[in-house]
Amino acid sequence: GSGSGGGASDGSEDVPALNPLYYVLYALSAFVFVIGLFMYIFPSLSILRRVTGTLLFSCGLFLLTNSDLIVTVARLAMQVSRFRASNKRFGESVQEHASELQRLRKAEHALREVGTKFGGDVGQAVKEVARLEDVCRSDVARCTKNVCRLYCDVDQDQLISSGAELNGTFELMGSIFGGAVKDYPERVHGLKEALLSKASVRRDGGIQRRTFEEIMECALSEPDPRRIPQVARRLLDGAPKSSVAVGGG
Repeated sequence: GSGSGGGASDGSEDVPALNPLYYVLYALSAFVFVIGLFMYIFPSLSILRRVTGTLLFSCGLFLLTNSDLIVTVARLAMQVSRFRASNKRFGESVQEHASELQRLRKAEHALREVGTKFGGDVGQAVKEVARLEDVCRSDVARCTKNVCRLYCDVDQDQLISSGAELNGTFELMGSIFGGAVKDYPERVHGLKEALLSKASVRRDGGIQRRTFEEIMECALSEPDPRRIPQVARRLLDGAPKSSVAVGGG
């Protein structure tokens, strides 16, 4: 007897509980059906009430006969919504893992290159990277002369005037070299500081294009950005007076 009772209890535990939505819909269906039935059996002289009673009776009958289907559709919609949210999270997780895998592959390729070209000596590889950065920075800095000569001196008076012309020159340089030179904003800030502090630049209303070419090249090729104001002032002090004069009379 105890064994059969235990088996019955185990079997009853396996039966899933009925979803509360069924009870709610059953109650609503019964309420609508009773109201519609009452209005259908005891019709009124009002046409609106007759039509309303007929519709409520039909809706209540439909809800009573299809309540399980309606609840199933509602539950299915909820499950689909959860599935879409889970699928979205899964997609985001896949993207994160893909980015991490790509980063690891780059690291693997870099370590393989270090092992092939530098015999596994990471320190030597870092020195080589630093050397290549200096070479690239120097090559980029040499391009500033051509840019200044072709695009910066708008009025072709060999003078980059303070104000709009000088600001436009810095904006042009930033759009060209900003992504190629490390610490570019800091370098330009030091260069502007040196130019604004020179009385000759303020007095002459600008700086000669050739002098600006040399200063800009030094600002981009200088290894230590903190020394740029000092280097720029030294170049301005050493520039011939004819190269800083406006009219050159």
